Amino acid sequence: PEQAFFLRENLKLQLLNARLGLLARQMASAQSDVRAVEALLTHYFDRTDPGVHGALAALVQLRSELVPAALPQPEESLAALATAAGGR
Repeated sequence: PEQAFFLRENLKLQLLNARLGLLARQMASAQSDVRAVEALLTHYFDRTDPGVHGALAALVQLRSELVPAALPQPEESLAALATAAGGR
């Protein structure tokens, strides 16, 4: 019980790291942080509690949606701009 504060703070830090990884488009890092939060929740919290069960379900859904997206390449954008400028 005296370590509950540190456990919750660690969970918050892991979730903040996942958010930073997502903002930096580092999906592998964000996924590993989400997995770490899932592991902490399943190990230290009661999985039958509705709040914990909902949090785990949300984390599983989040992790499944953290897939690398294909970003547009600068060459494609430059070619489109050159084509548009050439029509003037």
